[in-house]
Amino acid sequence: MRKYEMLTILDAGNESQNEEVAKIQEVITNLGGTVSKSDVWGKKTLAYPINKKTEGYYVLFTFELEPSQTFELRRILGLRANVYRQLMTVVEG
Repeated sequence: MRKYEMLTILDAGNESQNEEVAKIQEVITNLGGTVSKSDVWGKKTLAYPINKKTEGYYVLFTFELEPSQTFELRRILGLRANVYRQLMTVVEG
């Protein structure tokens, strides 16, 4: 298991951000990972429009996952309509 951080930008117009955060945590646990923290940064203005939207809901996840499952996590999140972007990085140390 490796430790990762993933910053996600969700649709700010969606009223159920807490449900979307819970669904992302569920995806991680279904892939065999463990979520240690989800830090909600809230609604922020985007640097450029995404899907003609100018605001996004930012959430930072800290979790452990097998490196072989990261591609599947990116694929699943890419299929979700409420997830605009995600950036996953390995936490060293």
